[in-house]
Amino acid sequence: VSPACLWKDNDVRFPTLEATGWGDTGFGEERTPALLKVTLQPIENSECYNIYGTSLRRLREGIKEHQICAGDEKMDTCPGDSGGPLQARLLHNGKMTPFLVGVTSFGSACGNANPGVYTRVSSFFKWIEETIDREEQFTTHFSMDPIYCALRYVHLREYEDDLIADRSEGFISVDSTKAHMTFNHDELNHVVKIDWKNRYVRRNNCSGTLIADDTVLTLAECTSHTGYNSASIIRIAATHINLGGPLTPATIDIVETIIHPGYRENSLYNNIAVLKLKNRVKFNVNRTPVCIWNSHSIPDPQLQVAGIGRRDINDLNTGVPFDFVYSPMDTFLLPRASVNTDRNCTIPREFRSRLPKGLANEHLCVGNPMFLVPESCRLVYGAPMQLPMYRTDRYFTYAYGLNSFGRDCGFGEAAVSTRIHSHMEWLKTVLLPNFRTANAVQFVNPDWKEGEACNYDDDTPAVCTEYTKCPKVWDDFKAKRIVHFCTSLNIVCCPERFVQRDRQQSDELDTCSEEYARLHEKYFKILQTPTAPHVVTLTGTSSTDRCIGSLITKSIVVTAASCVASLNNPRQTVMANGNIVSIQQTVVHPSYDRRRATNDIALIRLQRSIVPTAEVFPACVWTNLTHTPLHLRLYRETPPNDNGPPQMVTMYNTDCQRDYNRKLTADQLCADQVVPEANSCYRNGDQLVWPQPDDGESDPTEDTTATPHIVGFYSYGEQCSESNPGVFTRISSYVEWIRKNI
Repeated sequence: VSPACLWKDNDVRFPTLEATGWGDTGFGEERTPALLKVTLQPIENSECYNIYGTSLRRLREGIKEHQICAGDEKMDTCPGDSGGPLQARLLHNGKMTPFLVGVTSFGSACGNANPGVYTRVSSFFKWIEETIDREEQFTTHFSMDPIYCALRYVHLREYEDDLIADRSEGFISVDSTKAHMTFNHDELNHVVKIDWKNRYVRRNNCSGTLIADDTVLTLAECTSHTGYNSASIIRIAATHINLGGPLTPATIDIVETIIHPGYRENSLYNNIAVLKLKNRVKFNVNRTPVCIWNSHSIPDPQLQVAGIGRRDINDLNTGVPFDFVYSPMDTFLLPRASVNTDRNCTIPREFRSRLPKGLANEHLCVGNPMFLVPESCRLVYGAPMQLPMYRTDRYFTYAYGLNSFGRDCGFGEAAVSTRIHSHMEWLKTVLLPNFRTANAVQFVNPDWKEGEACNYDDDTPAVCTEYTKCPKVWDDFKAKRIVHFCTSLNIVCCPERFVQRDRQQSDELDTCSEEYARLHEKYFKILQTPTAPHVVTLTGTSSTDRCIGSLITKSIVVTAASCVASLNNPRQTVMANGNIVSIQQTVVHPSYDRRRATNDIALIRLQRSIVPTAEVFPACVWTNLTHTPLHLRLYRETPPNDNGPPQMVTMYNTDCQRDYNRKLTADQLCADQVVPEANSCYRNGDQLVWPQPDDGESDPTEDTTATPHIVGFYSYGEQCSESNPGVFTRISSYVEWIRKNI
């Protein structure tokens, strides 16, 4: 035996209610010796009155607000059930607690399918509370509070059905992984809060979803509030970031707000917007962007819904008496909810006026049939409906929609999000500056003849050439980026550095991988070793003047021209095995501009060729003009530790440009550390390398060897003081120049 809790809200949203009693089993039948339960549906008071009319003396003045009707075509309450409960079972802590909605009052003859009339408990909640406080010696003013009541007797309640793994001989085993309510901050580390700088303007229920280091997706309705047309800042929780002091949220200014052109104020259609940030968000293991699911189909029957609510009412209870702490503090929640079709999507009444055409294809509806105890969970608007998926040896979180409307995180009634995939074409035009639509007009310039100069952009020399000799531009065309055509669709305006040259025979750059395959190190050893066989230290007149380069043939070292300049022409090299080799000649790129840091590349010719061994052998040059590896390793002149070269991630130059006043060129490459290190400073010539697994697999085994490819080397940056990405020379742009000089 355990007490029921009281439902104090006049709004009864439950589609079904339970009534119990020991009343008659039918018209003229005897009373039941066992407690019986019947499931009833609430009925509007006006409809209930139409059924009864004035046939009952007590209804001559109509059905009052403090009364509620409920019935069923086949079952109802009967004489003898008066005073019995009309209740709903609500979920909390993995348990189901009965909440008393009404008390059986009266009805017509038993068994004729007419609804019964019940006294509405919420109408008398305050009187009940005051009476108990007056009569009971040890009660408190919050003893009748729904949450306190639910927590107080949680150890006595039954588990929700999904949690029960097995029942045997009075014992129940529980599978906690099946709980509908979970909380895991790490899986919501891409959610940011949207705020206004004006302290008098506050909308506290809007958030956004990080999809890039400078881009947040949110709801269009979250971009304005009380006449203010644009949100001004995002606030990033510091829950996981230890900055050496108190954990305080970081704020970043919003510099541009782009609202879907089809959105109308107060509408729930096209309710999506893009926020561009003034500064980049620094990603790390505790803060990552979410991936966008680019398909209408959902690969799993259930999704995670970003919510917020009290932790005390959501912690899974193990059945231990008083195993709870009454604490009203909110926390992020991740309930799971089933994907619904439009037909079984129950829209809460308060949102229907904003959907005059009903649900559209852009709406993603999820829900759970059970209802929650009040204040258990509410939607985080603008946060994602998401699902983690295992791909390429790790989990990635995919966002399917942005929480748009709903109550109680989809429990009882639906939660609906704006489906991101439905707006993908619009997002591409906003997020990809050079994106063209499938039906975009492509212009042909008849004045540009094959072999003649053409205008690619303001600074890039280009020539009209056959598209098969310009893979970069052909890739742009297939990716729906803007392409400039010359006399015909077969002739394109191609930057000179991307034109493929006809060569009669191969050289050391072509045969590198095969020639040194027997010397290649194990892939995982490379990741754990701070030095490499191809890394060469260049020394100047002083022993402290040092920078590094990489062997790319048995007698040629490549490095940054800025490295050579800092040493005032290096005198000798130190190989990875400690051997010293003198320098015969230094060749700096003829167009090297120290002020602009362009064409920052130099070749060092050794006095004698090295003999390749497992300790010293050349790396290969990355020659691909159209694609760059995503994850790289950085070899530095002074390795900070013995944990191996830090992992770097390449960036789009357009993203990197925000951090620098100098204009970046296509011959430069930006990269940033995946896990930032304290006082992590780069030096000119530090080598950016991709260890390519020799077996061609994305998931190498312990025995897999790898070919080191030089992708770039450090040129300049402010990484030390500002935590900005480094700017590197892109070696693939200089392959032809390297060939000419070796």
